[in-house]
Amino acid sequence: MKPGDLRRFKDGLRGSGSAERVSGQPFVVINIHPHSYPPSLAPGRTDFLVGGRIETGWSLRWVMNNSEAVNEAG
Repeated sequence: MKPGDLRRFKDGLRGSGSAERVSGQPFVVINIHPHSYPPSLAPGRTDFLVGGRIETGWSLRWVMNNSEAVNEAG
């Protein structure tokens, strides 16, 4: 996952209101903020554009595990 990638959150996400709000929606990765610790301990944060709004500071690991790449064909 890198800035500029088009991805889509998986359908049926549960948990906080934020997770339910983005469930099933496509998004564009804006930025990835690496963490100073090893990735296994703290994978960093990411910002993305979804539904016309910018979401910031989401767990990179969570976003990667709960989304999938969208190819150019759709």
